[in-house]
Amino acid sequence: DAAQRGALSDFDLYLPSSVLVTGYDIISFWVARMIMMTTHFTGKVPFKHVYIHGLVRDAQGKKMSKSEGNVLDPVDLIDGIALPELLVKRSEGLRKPETAPAVRKNTEKEFPTGIPAFGADALRFTFASLASLGRSINFDAKRCEGYRNFCNKLWNASRFVLMNCEGQDCGLNEHTREECAVGGAAHGYLSFSPADRWIVSLLQRVEADVAKGFEEYRLDNVASTIYDFVWNEFCDWYLEIAKVQIQQGRDNPDVQTGLAQQRATRRTLIRTLETILRLAHPVIPFVTEELWQKVAPVAGRAGESVSIAVYPQAQHERIDETSIAYVDKLKQLVDACRNLRGEMSVSPATRLPLFVIATQASEAAFLKQSAPVLQALAKLNEVRVFDDEAAWAAAAQAAPVAVVGEARICLFMEIDVAAEKLRLGKEAARLEGEITKTEGKLGNEAFVARAPAAVIDLERKRMADFVATLAKLKDQLARLG
Repeated sequence: DAAQRGALSDFDLYLPSSVLVTGYDIISFWVARMIMMTTHFTGKVPFKHVYIHGLVRDAQGKKMSKSEGNVLDPVDLIDGIALPELLVKRSEGLRKPETAPAVRKNTEKEFPTGIPAFGADALRFTFASLASLGRSINFDAKRCEGYRNFCNKLWNASRFVLMNCEGQDCGLNEHTREECAVGGAAHGYLSFSPADRWIVSLLQRVEADVAKGFEEYRLDNVASTIYDFVWNEFCDWYLEIAKVQIQQGRDNPDVQTGLAQQRATRRTLIRTLETILRLAHPVIPFVTEELWQKVAPVAGRAGESVSIAVYPQAQHERIDETSIAYVDKLKQLVDACRNLRGEMSVSPATRLPLFVIATQASEAAFLKQSAPVLQALAKLNEVRVFDDEAAWAAAAQAAPVAVVGEARICLFMEIDVAAEKLRLGKEAARLEGEITKTEGKLGNEAFVARAPAAVIDLERKRMADFVATLAKLKDQLARLG
């Protein structure tokens, strides 16, 4: 319990020693007096930095007070509490005992089943993310749920990485590093892909942003930077790409090249994860310590605790802009495929062939190189690259098309042309009717004069959406002949 309560303390280890942490409400009659009295009696300034944070208020914006029955005990958010115990806790010791029924009613409305256990790390992460300078916080316990999910996501990602790296050759041997420095791929030792270099490049930027956040006392920026990188880049993209790369390495007929691909991917996985755990430790100390004890030996890192390990520092020379551009293009293609599925109302589980027209040799080479990853991430069964406009037009005539960079893509699916034309015709007629009605509203001077500006803007936006959708349908009908 004492350790859990310690998780709620300030980030003292990561801030200068001569710093006072305080809310903005007591600056004039407490902080200023401390400075004046200490200077008067000792001739010294007690602290050179004052970190001013906001006040934590309840969900309605009222200042939390136990006597008002709206306070949240941090231990209840960490360990959880059932509704009956919470009702008793909130309705005792009130300044106005007659308000107890109203307090109980509000508590039942806000926490109908009590408060679930979020854990110390999730609560600490929540407050770090809300710690904008001088801003009051209307605390909502649901925010804790999102950061608890983050801790679970990091835990599961670590399990995946350990499952693929523990007991495997991760390219960490001394001779491997030396050979890699003089051209590991050529020697068959380490063959890093653009995705490997991309995630390492992003990690350097994240390390720099986190350092800047601590330097500027912006703990909210520190928390959001770590969250975005771990969830949106490492877990959602790189782990999925790594699965494909490891399988590609196993299936590669050239055994040495395949082993080099696997080593490079495993090395990138375990080293990136180990760095993430050190990076996130000030924000989520307990889960990172538990995971680091398992991950560090596999990553070739020694030490008793992550809390005394060297904190990550950006190495800007490791940023590879070419690899960043490569993966950005790959992500655009995957997103375009997912959008096309939505337009066609096709289930994500249905695998379709992707047809691409690429008139430039570099574009065609990129598509062929990225095809295995593209197939896995976009749920495709084939990536067919065309260099002939006529052949492309014949293959893609009945499918919606998206433009990504210099390439045009479509998902091919066999359809009943007559039925599809009938469906599109009905939808086009409906949209034309909506456009006519909206035009009538916007053309009515009385409506425009009396309606609020927000309502008029909404109608104009609906009009623009209808027109854009109708244009797409007419284009599709034209393709169907």
